[in-house]
Amino acid sequence: MGFGGQAMGGDPDALDRVLAAARGVRVREMPGDAPTLLEERDPVAVRALREALRVAELPGFACMCWSDVTLDFFDADERPLTAVTLHHGSTIRWPGWPQDALLADGVRPLEWLAVRGVPVPLREFRAAEQRRAEGDRIARRWVAEIPEPLIPFAGLFLHTSVAGGGLTEPQLEEIRSLLLVAYPDPVDRILRLCTWYAGGTGAYTGHPAHERIPAQFLMLEARTDFAAAVELADAAATAGAVRYLLSWDTRKRLSHLLSALSPAARRKILAHARDPESRRWLQHRITGLQ
Repeated sequence: MGFGGQAMGGDPDALDRVLAAARGVRVREMPGDAPTLLEERDPVAVRALREALRVAELPGFACMCWSDVTLDFFDADERPLTAVTLHHGSTIRWPGWPQDALLADGVRPLEWLAVRGVPVPLREFRAAEQRRAEGDRIARRWVAEIPEPLIPFAGLFLHTSVAGGGLTEPQLEEIRSLLLVAYPDPVDRILRLCTWYAGGTGAYTGHPAHERIPAQFLMLEARTDFAAAVELADAAATAGAVRYLLSWDTRKRLSHLLSALSPAARRKILAHARDPESRRWLQHRITGLQ
């Protein structure tokens, strides 16, 4: 995890000049004085690591984590030369720079470690890549369900997961005005919002944060219109309605929403809960209305 900023200067080639005197390297975990994982003295291997640490730029940010591993370089007389830390297969930190450096090929140092018996950094990098790819796939699916008038705001919606929180009141008011013009029938509008809500992960945790945005619009709709929409909802819209009912922000008005549903609509909601625990919780709340 990193934070941005303006580039603070520094020579991207400075580390490479220092490493020209390296004759060996010890690899250890961070933080603290962790045991050595690997010691390499072969000149060809040390030179390959030096080349793998070639820097593309100093973009002006610093990662907030300790690092994956530390590379302690030493010279021909066994004297400590310098230390470099690797971060997430993309950047390195070196005391000679006021910021982290972006590697030209961040995977190369991780592969260098892996073939010498230190596979964890590369394994974690590949796993993170898969998580990002899956997150991107889910985000694309969610964006595809955004009601057409709101598509220009897709970037703003997704950014809420980075910035934290949801839409501000002025943003909500501005964007909802477009919804009201495009979909003046409240039941039609609610069905579209529920279908959008169903387009994400399907989880009820509220994360990623941008997936809660449809709920912000649904909160402004009348409960009788919501009940009418559930009656007409297809499977996707019903799944979105369930997500809305189970969202944290809806808890205060949940009883009012459930009480507006017909017995058939309540059964429909229960049938579309994604797991037994959620179904039991909803059933308990419905039973409490009687």
